[in-house]
Amino acid sequence: MGKIKIKKNDVWIDMTPMSDVMVLLLTFFMLSANFVKNEVVKVVTPASQTMAKVPSSATLDITIDPEGKVLVATDKVVTMEKALDQMLKEREASLTPDQKKTFLAQTQIGVPVKNLAQFLDMTHEEQVKVLKSTGIPTDSIQSREDKMSEFQLWVKAMKNGYKEWYNDLDDVDKSGVANKLEICIKADKQTPYSSVKMVIAELQDINESRYKLVTQYKKLED
Repeated sequence: MGKIKIKKNDVWIDMTPMSDVMVLLLTFFMLSANFVKNEVVKVVTPASQTMAKVPSSATLDITIDPEGKVLVATDKVVTMEKALDQMLKEREASLTPDQKKTFLAQTQIGVPVKNLAQFLDMTHEEQVKVLKSTGIPTDSIQSREDKMSEFQLWVKAMKNGYKEWYNDLDDVDKSGVANKLEICIKADKQTPYSSVKMVIAELQDINESRYKLVTQYKKLED
């Protein structure tokens, strides 16, 4: 008796839906991801067992390097722009449009305002060297009646700049947006305690008593 031959059909899978899903997922992650800022002055934070997460946006980042130099940064460009205008007015300084554009591209602020124009005219390599050897002045300005340091002026300018931007938003746009900048202090594990204490005291002097200390997560068994 002859064998019955089973007709073999080629299997064909339509991959179009899968490719559409992959493109949608890729687009979603690209639009929703928060890119890590390429900070010039990097610090290795100490370890702790605190699991509270640092906000991914609307933060005022204060970096203290191992030598105690202070730098500030924020993730909101419009906040930096408004803060810059306020600082230039406070210090009676000025910048050209090109210098302002260069400033807004910076990831960290770490030079005195009086040296800002000269700093912005430097090459990137020269700017990196300057940022690693200077910092924002934290001593009080004797010419000012309130004796506020330049660091304190930057903090207030950043906070005011963000508040002004937030108030300019429509009620619909404010949904899911923090109504104020959250201060995060990030110090190197080799930074002297006196430098961290000094920054905290500077913040307390301007009634900024709420902040987060950024650390690395350390498991209990470590």
